[in-house]
Amino acid sequence: MAEGFGPTEPVDMGDAVTIAYVHGLTVTSSWFHSMTELYYFDLFNNQRILRGGNIAMTAETDGLATARNKIVKAFLEERDAPWLLFVDTDMGFAPDIIDRLLADADPDERPIVGALAFTQRQEKTDHMGGWRTLATPTIFDWGQDGDQEGFIVRWDYHIDALQRCSGTGSACILIHRDVFIKIAERFGDNHWYDRFFNPKMQKLTSEDLSFCMRAETVGCHTYVDSAVKTTHQKNMWLQEADYFAQRTIAQLVPSVPSATESTAVIVPVLGRPQNAAPFMESLRASGAELAKVYAIVDFDDAATEDAWADAGAATIRFYDENRHPGTFAEKVNLAYKVTNEPWLFLVGDDVRFQPGWLDHAQHAARDGAHVIGTNDLHNPLVTSGETATHLLIRRNYIDERGASWDGPKVVCHEGYRHNFPDNEIVTVAKQRDVWVFAKHSEVEHLHPLWGGAEPDDTYKLGASFYEQDEKLFEQRKAEHA
Repeated sequence: MAEGFGPTEPVDMGDAVTIAYVHGLTVTSSWFHSMTELYYFDLFNNQRILRGGNIAMTAETDGLATARNKIVKAFLEERDAPWLLFVDTDMGFAPDIIDRLLADADPDERPIVGALAFTQRQEKTDHMGGWRTLATPTIFDWGQDGDQEGFIVRWDYHIDALQRCSGTGSACILIHRDVFIKIAERFGDNHWYDRFFNPKMQKLTSEDLSFCMRAETVGCHTYVDSAVKTTHQKNMWLQEADYFAQRTIAQLVPSVPSATESTAVIVPVLGRPQNAAPFMESLRASGAELAKVYAIVDFDDAATEDAWADAGAATIRFYDENRHPGTFAEKVNLAYKVTNEPWLFLVGDDVRFQPGWLDHAQHAARDGAHVIGTNDLHNPLVTSGETATHLLIRRNYIDERGASWDGPKVVCHEGYRHNFPDNEIVTVAKQRDVWVFAKHSEVEHLHPLWGGAEPDDTYKLGASFYEQDEKLFEQRKAEHA
């Protein structure tokens, strides 16, 4: 910490972060805005930068690699913080980016964690003095490219997931000081970012990937969390081809493989026959050909049953002499017992499906996740990936372990009158490490809280049990902590 500032007592540097950047004569407005917001966030929360300080260095005639080396040397000699965050002056990022990267990082297991960043690859000339360019993720594997060997772009990176890689850029990256110490012990001081000559490709490797190579040789692995987003200001030459390309994109979301497994879309309903047709029209328009809708209706609600059948859904009658009308949890459990699709999707009748939602949800499960949260586009806890209201669940997971704390062959705990069965399912999945959030699987929730519908009797009935259901959830969570 600079002399004359801060407390005179010793400062706890346990989670302090020194922020560093290489700059020229100008910086981008997005970087300036992001840095300002970051400093305010840090000041009013954990004061990590306040304790760790910052290091700025100009990239003079000796270049970027030398400037980064000077920053590392200053960090080791002049700062006591355990972590260094490099962030380039053409980046944009969220105020909580340090908190999110630190949540992934570990001094021993994950001492290098980068945010998701993109660079711009100049692919071919446009014959008018410019280039046709590609947005390129800065997540790299070591591999073969024809007869050449080196860093290869991981085009199909895991979306919204922490992943190990062979290298990443230093445009926004958190690094533990022990990494620099180990590299210095092996390669000598001032060589952290020296560019490595790749004889296979007959060219110099970039300074940031050269750093990752040295880190790997001393046992320090590189990770990228693709849920931690950034922007990177670059120039491109727009032309007619770009215009027609964007017209073919239905949604500004990544392309993923089509869904391959059939899905039972489970819709517990209570009245509201008018919702059947818009629901089914939205589902068909989304292109989810492998989704079959099952509407679970109360035995005496003929109007609702007819509306869903007329709209093209299969209907299941719920009858329980001890409970009328049936609850959301009870209806879901009944549907699980009488369907056989490999996946169940739990959802209310007040949604609008976006194109590709099922493709993205099943793609997010490719690494073995069993409970996939979809994006309702409104609830902040959902859009941030903390939880989800509309859930895709693998059937054999329910068969073998159960989706709730009640054990095998149970989807929802039936003690809830309306609220919190989804919270329990997500909490259990996180405890078992089988949860993933599919940000680009968009199933918009048209709820009164978000201005999507009027608060009718069905909404009011569910809301009347909120406190009772919340108390039950907290009790069950404490019992299964």
